[in-house]
Amino acid sequence: RRTLEKNEKEILEAKERAEEGDKLKSAFLANMSHEIRTPLNAIVGFSQLMSEESCAKEDRISYSSVIAQNSEMLLTLISDILDISKMDTGKFELDIREVNLKELCNRIFQTTIHLKREGVEYICKPHQGEVILKTDLHRISQVLINLITNSNKFTEKGSITLGYELRPEKGDVLFTVTDTGRGIPAEKHSRLFARFEKLDEYTQGAGLGLAISKQIVTRLGGKIWIDPDYTNGARFCFTHPL
Repeated sequence: RRTLEKNEKEILEAKERAEEGDKLKSAFLANMSHEIRTPLNAIVGFSQLMSEESCAKEDRISYSSVIAQNSEMLLTLISDILDISKMDTGKFELDIREVNLKELCNRIFQTTIHLKREGVEYICKPHQGEVILKTDLHRISQVLINLITNSNKFTEKGSITLGYELRPEKGDVLFTVTDTGRGIPAEKHSRLFARFEKLDEYTQGAGLGLAISKQIVTRLGGKIWIDPDYTNGARFCFTHPL
């Protein structure tokens, strides 16, 4: 009887997991169809306008810029979906090599400079002396770019600061991305790293960036969080073991 009761309990739990999986899959498909349709509509619409003979040269330049921005957004979205899929199926491999952190910061700023608004300054606060870290260059860059991209979305003036601090006593490096933007309400902090959780429903993006960043940082052996005590904007922190 005990065996039958145990089996029945396991079957019910498996049924609940399957039903929850169906709900998550449906929510995923609904979310992705909306997020993919938005940039695609812009690309198709402005491409059609450009093909018209009456389209002026100045308008073509403007339309080309819109198409390029939406193409980049669509590519980022697809890359995020592929990353989530790899992580869920365990096909997430790391390529560990030596990385100079000062050079990494400069590369991150160069990559995201087109996102920065005119009244915002990029600041790098490196650890004194050269720091070489053994890590996956692509993946740690992905985390930093995600964090700085978010900062650019919500920072209209002031600064975005990327810093790193060597902490031998704790055996890690502490990275911080600090901005002077509108900040994030405290009630949202607990849900920030969940999938499809968007800081602002009216901004572009599928809400996967922070979820992916958390998985990458965890896989690299660190932790990621938002500083609850910083009130002049938002400050995200993550660690990487030495």
